[in-house]
Amino acid sequence: MEIGSIFEIDPLTVKRGGNTAAFHLPQVDKYGKKRCCFTASGREAIELALISLERERPDISKCCLLPAYMCDCVFLPFLHRGWELVFYSVDRELEAAGEEIFGLVLEHDPGLIFIHPYYGTDTCAGLRRQLSALRRSGVLVMEDVTQSYYLEEAGKDADFVVGSLRKWYAVPDGGFVASDIPLAEDVLEAGEEYARERLVPLVQKWEYLKEKERRTGGALTAGWLPRKSEYLKRNRSLESDLDCYQGVRRISRISEEILSKADEDEARRRREENCHALYQKIGGMKRVWAVLPEKEAQAPLFLPVYAKDRDSLQRFLAGHGIYAPILWLVGEENKDFLQGDENYIFAHMLALPIDQRYGTEEMDQIAEILALYEKQPVVGIRVDVNETVATGHIMRCLTIAEQIKKLGGQVLFITADEQAEELLSRAGMEHVCLQTRWDHMEEEMAVLREVLKLAGIKTLLVDSYQATPAYFEALRPYVKLACIDDCFEHVFPVDALINYNAYHIRFPYRETYGGKTKLLLGTDYVPLREEFFMTQVRDAQSGKKGFSVLLSSGGGDAQNAVLGVLQRAAQMEELQSVLFHAVVGAYHPQGDAIEAFAKTHENVKVYRPCHDMAGLMADCDAAVSAAGTMLFELCAMQVPTVFFQSADNQRYDREFFEAGERMSFAGDIAQDRDACIEKICEGLKKLAADASLRERMKENLGRVTDGKGAERIAGEIMRL
Repeated sequence: MEIGSIFEIDPLTVKRGGNTAAFHLPQVDKYGKKRCCFTASGREAIELALISLERERPDISKCCLLPAYMCDCVFLPFLHRGWELVFYSVDRELEAAGEEIFGLVLEHDPGLIFIHPYYGTDTCAGLRRQLSALRRSGVLVMEDVTQSYYLEEAGKDADFVVGSLRKWYAVPDGGFVASDIPLAEDVLEAGEEYARERLVPLVQKWEYLKEKERRTGGALTAGWLPRKSEYLKRNRSLESDLDCYQGVRRISRISEEILSKADEDEARRRREENCHALYQKIGGMKRVWAVLPEKEAQAPLFLPVYAKDRDSLQRFLAGHGIYAPILWLVGEENKDFLQGDENYIFAHMLALPIDQRYGTEEMDQIAEILALYEKQPVVGIRVDVNETVATGHIMRCLTIAEQIKKLGGQVLFITADEQAEELLSRAGMEHVCLQTRWDHMEEEMAVLREVLKLAGIKTLLVDSYQATPAYFEALRPYVKLACIDDCFEHVFPVDALINYNAYHIRFPYRETYGGKTKLLLGTDYVPLREEFFMTQVRDAQSGKKGFSVLLSSGGGDAQNAVLGVLQRAAQMEELQSVLFHAVVGAYHPQGDAIEAFAKTHENVKVYRPCHDMAGLMADCDAAVSAAGTMLFELCAMQVPTVFFQSADNQRYDREFFEAGERMSFAGDIAQDRDACIEKICEGLKKLAADASLRERMKENLGRVTDGKGAERIAGEIMRL
């Protein structure tokens, strides 16, 4: 059963009549306003309110205070009409502080204050007395009840009450504005055409669901899946058109007809029951919890919850047919005004569907899937990054972690020190620091065991050359163990071992581990980030002048390869016109020197760090890279490459990547730095001069990996 997403409409219930003059809704009547006008959308209701306000008060200060937690579509009518927007803070309970609003009023002298009671709860209760005082001083109040249409306390003391009806009922369009101030109804345009267009995807969804019900077990043939993507795509397009529309349309007669027959009391009762039933079922969960108190909610638009990992939860629910929206995304106008609490709200809140289409069965289904999500295992990932340990280790672990989270699992990164904190925070990963020595891992055992116990970790992935067989043996009684091993220098007592390199065949893994360990071997398990397959591989010769080269040597670059290549290339006439894109990690020991070199050489651009490696690769004709995982990324992006060995564990990469005219090998930079740099530059000269060689390399590189390695690793780890 699918739950959520846009409303569906039975085409047999749609009529083209409706009496515009007589149309009204009891729930809108309760606001007690003398005038009411029904528009095509809530955004257009705001636009009409502003037009009416400016006519009634032409001298009004066109400055409005709005909550920082707000849908960006609300900003559009204000910006369209030339209003200045000032944002006030909202805490994690979705309440605003009256003291802050008073301060902003004194500072900005606004003509209007915009308030929004969230999710069927009077989160503005603490403001209402202060707002009454401000109204007496001439400041007007606009209250948006789009999330709290049935809230009894809402709207009565506001100068304008606005809301969207199409979010509450199965109608193609609908919004309203109610006020004692005369409304500028003369600006209203006909809304019939937009309503007819938006009716199409809503009817298509109804037909899709009915066809799904008719098929055995709810299974759909492939022919019906494009139908779903079709109506969703069409609906998104119409929503975009709505945001761009700057007029004000009257509600359509189609929607009036549907709403005139709607049982609002029954809809409210259903929402109330669904809301409280789901409240009861999610109580006590640790990964998901309600935002607002149960007893205060009155038939909200959705049941809002916070989640430790909101995106992971949304994906997990969608995978089980439950479509919970994110309300809302951060807009351009309010992004610079967000405080800690608003950032938390935008990052962690998800809206669970509880509308009148559903009942006990559907709420039980949502609760069951949430309980399943709650029970998903916690996977620990033990990894470090610093001046010695290259960033490749933590980057591949991040890739695996993302796939674990997509499967509904929880991930906790564990590091010896705090050097990875910024990188992990930017990636949105929970992490803990042991405050131990990264190169003496057996000393961390006592504190690590405590972390495993407190976090409920059942499986631990270790990616470190410092981990010994004794280290794993000490952990075996407590967790399932997986490790990444590309050296075969030890036999590890682990449950799963990963070596995604093609050279794994050199080592007797299967004979040594004898079926006791799950072996994930070969290029089917290369853990590449999705960006390397989502980014389009472009023709580097199309629409671009000159020859460009990506230059990278990993996070450590102990032999200072990047600067060495740049300096030697500057001496070679054939490479002086090449544009070098030098990627320098945060821990690169010569980062400052490389940036200084770039300042005196216009053909060198430095990235410290690079935030879109796939995009950069796609724009380059060739690359220079140290061996390692990055070579597989270059395969995915089909970039002809000259590579070199910079660490002992890379010594076997030559055999695979040089074979079959995939890449060009320049030697071991640790053994003979000058000779290696010379071969790198000679290799670049050859690539720059031979377009047919580059094309053959691209074709060969494209056959190396399918990009699903991290997904396979994550699945196996989850099954341990």
